[in-house]
Amino acid sequence: MYTIDAEFQRFRDVNLVELIGATGFYVIWDARAKARPTYIGEGNILKRFSDHVKRHNRRFAHPWNGYVAIIAGSTRDVHKYESTVVERLLLDVAKETDRKPQVNVHPGHISRVLHFCRDEMLRIAISGYDPLIPPSESKALTRIKEIKVTASADADDSYDFTCDWNLRRLRRPNI
Repeated sequence: MYTIDAEFQRFRDVNLVELIGATGFYVIWDARAKARPTYIGEGNILKRFSDHVKRHNRRFAHPWNGYVAIIAGSTRDVHKYESTVVERLLLDVAKETDRKPQVNVHPGHISRVLHFCRDEMLRIAISGYDPLIPPSESKALTRIKEIKVTASADADDSYDFTCDWNLRRLRRPNI
């Protein structure tokens, strides 16, 4: 089993020095986001934030809130690939649980997920904070949340996954 550890921290808890040159993934909740994140992304975190300001400044309402996880200690020295895999799988979980981000257009890289789970199970271990919960409601996770992925037996270009998230709870309207 190949495991990618993702410890999500809240934006407000991250030290800027930690992000300089860091590769990882992030979940942006802008000022308008209530039940679904605005964007799930990966890459060189500070560069990507800067890119979002240039490209999406009108689409992302200020102030931003959210979560970030840095890829570190990779045993196979594949930080960028691991980041794209986690991004794709978080997007899958978000879609499956009615938390699909509002701004993401590209669904992520299926080929990279398949690369990691062709010969063994892939496990994403989420700790810290749940990135699919609005930051205003965030509480530290008491246990690790998992996404487990295996190559599909039915087709060469797909995979099956299970996760610890349930469908988003819909609140009743206040009358």
